[in-house]
Parts: sequence; structure tokens; C-alpha cells
Amino acid sequence: MLYACSLLLVVGAAVIMYLYVGKWLPVVIVIGCGAGMIGIMRLLQRTDDVYISQIVVALSDLLDSLSELERQEVFPENEDTLLSKLQCKTDKMVTTLRLQNERERAEHENIKGLVSDLSHQLKTPISNLKMYTEFLKTPDITPEERQQYLHILDLLVERLIFLSGSMIKVSRLESGLITLHCERQSINETILQAVKNIYAGAKKADILITYKEEVSCDILHDRRWTAEACFNLLDNAVKYGKPGNEIVLAVRELGLTIEISVTDQNEPISGEERTRIFERFYRGQNAIEKEGVGIGLYLAREIIEKQGGCLSVCPTGQGNRFSIVLPKQLPDR
Repeated sequence: MLYACSLLLVVGAAVIMYLYVGKWLPVVIVIGCGAGMIGIMRLLQRTDDVYISQIVVALSDLLDSLSELERQEVFPENEDTLLSKLQCKTDKMVTTLRLQNERERAEHENIKGLVSDLSHQLKTPISNLKMYTEFLKTPDITPEERQQYLHILDLLVERLIFLSGSMIKVSRLESGLITLHCERQSINETILQAVKNIYAGAKKADILITYKEEVSCDILHDRRWTAEACFNLLDNAVKYGKPGNEIVLAVRELGLTIEISVTDQNEPISGEERTRIFERFYRGQNAIEKEGVGIGLYLAREIIEKQGGCLSVCPTGQGNRFSIVLPKQLPDR
């Protein structure tokens, strides 16, 4: 339509020129110029069509890279154009979506592992509950046997209560349902709260807890959960200790951090096990005869790491030394 109108304008201008001048040369010149202009317009349109087609293809490639979450440089990023800015925004979106997918995949695997571990831990006590319940149904059991079976059932129920409580703590902490409320408060009072909770058990086991306070200061931390982590370390030391042993609990300042250490006189943990004892439900070779499910150290590490700290263990001459290191100031998230 545009070309038809242009052609009519050229012909009309030629007719007017002929009528006005009465010669053919100006008419030929007008027609020639008009044809040249139309040709240039068609060439420019074809060039625009090719450029637009290339842009559409490039945009299609860019959308494909976005849908596949693969970074692909379609437009040069070092140019100050709208297309270059679009390329940069797309790259950022791809990176964000890939990180989000990785987090969701990790959470999914973690939930699968949690369910698998839970089913494995519940299988044995539930099977034993069923078995001893069937024993109690036997009509010819003696009163002594009945009391023995009832005692075993009590122990199994206590184990299930302890296991379910530990699992609830772990699952809520991992899923983010528990939020750590960090406030600037005395870390020494937090440690002493853990000592009060373990004192009765240590006294019953005839194990001495010595507290060495090299520094007294306030740091940002969650008192309830940090005390839980310290208690788990002390409980572990008491559980695997022998009568007459000593546990040294110390707090000291290390530059921009505070270290809380628990040193026991228990059997040294081997190098191979030191890399695994913080795994969920892992129990060492010396833990077979002790009650527990292998959650305490794992939970302690999770609590400390969520506050920007770290938990480690190293052997000493007479036992093991567990070390909690917490920053005085929480790192920016």
C-alpha cells in the first residue's frame, strides 16, 4: 500500500510537471528520482525485516536459555543498549532460579533422609513393643516374668518419647520452624544453665565437672538453644565417662570470637570417627552399649552453625576436647 501511494505521487508529480513545463526531460527526471526513492525505501524495509528477524531469533534463544536455566550470551553485555540490559537481567534470573532449584533439591533430599532415618530408628522399638505385648497375652506367664516384661515396655516407651522429642527438635530446626532469637546477653550464664541441667546426672555417675571462666562477656546468641548445644556436649561426656572422671568446661576469648570447650577423659575418638560423629543418627563403636540415638552432637552442630559459629573435636592426651566457637557479632546474612 505504501509503495502504491508513492508510485501514484510520482506519476502525479510527472503529469503536473509535463503540463506546467511542456517538456519530457523534467518528467523523466521526476520519474527517475521517484523510482530511486521507492527502491531505497524497499531496501531499507528489507534491511529492517532482516534485523527484526535476527532480533526475534535471538530473543527466542534467550527465552530458551531461561527455560533451560542455562546461561547463554545472545546479546553483547559490554554495550549500553536495551538488549544488553535484557541479557544481563536474564543472566541474573537464570542464576537466581538455579540457586533456588538447588536449595529445593537439597531440602527435598534432606526430608527424604529424615523420613528414612526416622523409620529406621522407630522400627526396632516398635517391633519390640509388639513382641513384649504379645508375651503379656500369654496366659501361663509367671508374675516375675510379667513384671519383667512391663519394665521392658516402660523402657521402650521412654525410648520412643526421647526419640520423638529429639526428632521434633531436629525437624523443626532444619525446616526453619524454629527461629533463633539472638540477643546480647551473658554467655557465661548460658553455659551455667547447661551445667545446672546436667549436674544431677553427673553427680549420679560420680563424674566431676570443673568450670574454668577465663572471660566474662555478653555476646549475641540464643540462650535457650545455645544452652541446649552445651548440654548435649556435657551429656555426651557424662554418658560415656567412667566413675571418678573429670570434665573440664572452659570459656575463653579468642580475638573476635568466644570459645566454649568441653574436655573429657573418655576413650579418644579415632580419626575416622571424628569426621562422622556429627552426622545425624551416627553412633560410634563405643556407643553400642549406651542409650542414645545419635542426635545430640548433630543437633549441637546445627544450633551453633545457625549462629555463625562452628563445632569441632580433637583428641587430647587423656580424652577428647569439643570446642564451640561463636562470633561476638553475628555475621551479616
